[in-house]
Amino acid sequence: MEPLALDVRLDGYNDPVGVLVRDDRGAVAFAYMEDYVSNSDATPLSLSLPLSPEPYEDVIARPFFDNLLQERDSALTDIMAREGLSRDDVAGLLFHIGKDCAGALSVLPMGAPPVKVPGDYDHDYTAIRPERLEAIVASLHKRRRLPEGTEDPSPLAGVQSKIALTLLPDGRLAEPNPGTGAPTTHILKVPDQEHLQDALLEAEAMSLSQKLGFETADVVAMPIANIDTLLVTRFDRGLDREGRIVRIHQEDFAQALGLPASLKYERRGTEGRRFDVAGIRRVLEATADPTGEKDRFIRATLFDLLIGNTDGHAKNFALLFERGQSVRLAPRYDILPTRLDDSLTDEFAFRIGSAQRLGEIAIQDFDAFLRDMGIDSAPARRRLRVRYSDEIASALAAHLDELNKRGMKRFADLIATNIRTLLGNLEVDVPETAKERDAFLGSAGGWLLS
Repeated sequence: MEPLALDVRLDGYNDPVGVLVRDDRGAVAFAYMEDYVSNSDATPLSLSLPLSPEPYEDVIARPFFDNLLQERDSALTDIMAREGLSRDDVAGLLFHIGKDCAGALSVLPMGAPPVKVPGDYDHDYTAIRPERLEAIVASLHKRRRLPEGTEDPSPLAGVQSKIALTLLPDGRLAEPNPGTGAPTTHILKVPDQEHLQDALLEAEAMSLSQKLGFETADVVAMPIANIDTLLVTRFDRGLDREGRIVRIHQEDFAQALGLPASLKYERRGTEGRRFDVAGIRRVLEATADPTGEKDRFIRATLFDLLIGNTDGHAKNFALLFERGQSVRLAPRYDILPTRLDDSLTDEFAFRIGSAQRLGEIAIQDFDAFLRDMGIDSAPARRRLRVRYSDEIASALAAHLDELNKRGMKRFADLIATNIRTLLGNLEVDVPETAKERDAFLGSAGGWLLS
């Protein structure tokens, strides 16, 4: 294997911030540029790659850069076949597709000019004609190739079909003009033929998250070509002083913990190398407001438990990096009541104490969860258990009738059933509005909502 060196660029900086190299054995290493490390305005690429003049060897560098590749290997099939590359040749793959990494990063051949620059609404985008948008949605819905001439400018991880687009000020969806390097502003999610209601369910879950006070990405359900899609506002975008769209550097928790995407669930890892509460705590303690971020994460975990979202894995939580080294928890995103789908596991992405499922959570498990999150005082843990579970359950219970009126009875029944189960196990009073609702018994009718 031939050695290879690549420039690593971060949108907003004129020069490469580092170099990624592959040796003749296929091992990779990463090093920051010396001038970049000494810059007071420098931003680390990751919590797992703090600013340092020393290089990072394969065991540390590989997981971060592997996470820049698309999570679904099928998306890499063409480039692997055409170039004769294996999936573990991270640098070789990035040589060909590193210009299209999701987010503010790009990995380019040495000396190549920047490919990611701010976007001007007036000059860098072309509105998508209605018939073309319908064709794009139909292709994503049926998991077919996108229409000719359509190239997702920001390949996205995950298993749902989606494409990155830009919402123009006049409300039309648009694509960046080829060669501009302009950012997208939104993600359009399109459910497949087996999960026609995903967009509506995610819209409801995200709306509930906002109503309960969690910072949450804005979403809107949009019917296109008789398919309910979901338009999600990207939380890693902003406007500069000239009104241009700019990228904000972010990373997910898998990258922050130095884990490959394959270890995004606790059950797939081993002690010391897995996505668990201990790792989550390490990430949150590296933010600018550790106490506040841990508090928010605890409450968000309760929210997920009660709405039936068991898929809060390491790539569904992210950090935002402000200029310099200030880091904060990103808004919530990818919230879906996965327990409405009987084909999906009810096992948690990370354990709560020793519990792996909702019905297994006992007082000692939630106490262990709080202790692992850094709440050392036993009386404080007792107060938080009662206070947070009561507050979040009561707030959700207040929205059950609204869900019913919008044809979401099964979702409302799931929430009420989860409230009764969890609060009963935690010895906390169940809100009256959740006591008498029908029990959620699983999906007898597939994804029908009422």
